[in-house]
Amino acid sequence: MYSSLTRFAGKHLYVLGFCARRERRTIARSPSHPELRNRFARRSCIYCGGTNIRQKENVVPGFFERVKARMRETEVARAISTIPVSDRPILAYAEDDYTWGQLGPYLNAVMDEHGLPVVYVTSDTEDPRFTDHHPLMSVYPISESLSTFLPAVDSPVFVTTMPDLDSFHIKRPQASTCVYVFHSLNSIHMAYRPRAFDAYDVFFCTGPHHTEELTRYFSQIGKTDYDLREVGYPKLDRIAANYRSYHKVHPDETTILIAPSWGPDNVLAADGVSLVDTLSQAGYRVVVRPHPAFYESLYPAGVGIMSDLERRFGDRPNVVFETSTTTEDSFMEADVMVSDWSGAALEYALGTERPVLFLDLPPKTNNPDWEQFGVVPIEDRMREEIGMVVAPGDATAAIETVNALVENAAHYQSVLADLRVQTVYNPGSAADAGAVVLSELAAKARGGEASAS
Repeated sequence: MYSSLTRFAGKHLYVLGFCARRERRTIARSPSHPELRNRFARRSCIYCGGTNIRQKENVVPGFFERVKARMRETEVARAISTIPVSDRPILAYAEDDYTWGQLGPYLNAVMDEHGLPVVYVTSDTEDPRFTDHHPLMSVYPISESLSTFLPAVDSPVFVTTMPDLDSFHIKRPQASTCVYVFHSLNSIHMAYRPRAFDAYDVFFCTGPHHTEELTRYFSQIGKTDYDLREVGYPKLDRIAANYRSYHKVHPDETTILIAPSWGPDNVLAADGVSLVDTLSQAGYRVVVRPHPAFYESLYPAGVGIMSDLERRFGDRPNVVFETSTTTEDSFMEADVMVSDWSGAALEYALGTERPVLFLDLPPKTNNPDWEQFGVVPIEDRMREEIGMVVAPGDATAAIETVNALVENAAHYQSVLADLRVQTVYNPGSAADAGAVVLSELAAKARGGEASAS
């Protein structure tokens, strides 16, 4: 009997007729078979020689490019469907390579400590996991056919950081237990869209605020079939561990990290020129680290903002533009962060035990009715605890506040170390806690006991 994934592949065979140079090859069922991956990821399609879809180049694919992508993904779905369900108890989906920072610790732990294989599906054709992954992990590309592929998934456990399943065209797998992994510490009701979490079964809560908020929300909508797990936040664990072993490259300089969110009311858009100019002239080493969306179609104004800043301040030796988020060196180096409503501010403060200067800009909201929820979001109520807030456009206040935060570093170190323990579950061992949950869910699906760690 064909699995649901096989039926998905069959639905899309009709597109093969568009390709005059179709080749039939047997694709091995190995974890990241190079022929299968290369058919999807090469710039030149081996069928038609057309340009492949490259997510990071922000190329809007035309009709035939989308058809060719679906052809390749039909083979991907076939390859996954040939793996017995017992050999793919966990299927994880990543929107991009940044997702690994959230999913990776759990998946590595469940493979290392529990011996469970993982199928990792990514929409990023340049995801490093294709060439560098755990022996128990299989890595496959799915992007154009995601809305058809995901509902057909029949692995016992499906895990993702992507909210809003069932809210738009992408639906949840009906045959799987759906696990939601938070990709930030932010509360559920302001930064996320309404009903963003309705379709999930199990939640990896980062701290008590997520448990309380989800309990309150599900009570309001009458949802009873949910499972809230006290897991924690592995990304914060990693930042804290890295900071403890980090030796500053610029120990004789005071570094200020400007790390905004994205959207019309972010720090760089509202006050970037004034901040960089004032802080650098005051003798601080200034690192500008824009959100990745500054270089994506999500935020078209981002490229122009960064180009203007680089033109104005690129020749100042104490101004650094860090456009890659693959490194956290600026987190480690900075004595103070300047931000707005970015979740990175909480990660920086709780991970490195150093304070944040917040510009009092309008909050980043995806839920226009968030105030009706009746709970102050954690990214709002913690601002005065992890740093200080100043009005935008007041250069004098910004300098005075930065000076005060630097001078009170020892105070903040003590306060933030205690606050981390209060804010997140299982500090230092969140990945292990999550792996235990994934193992239990996989065992429950097959009617057995969880594998011993």
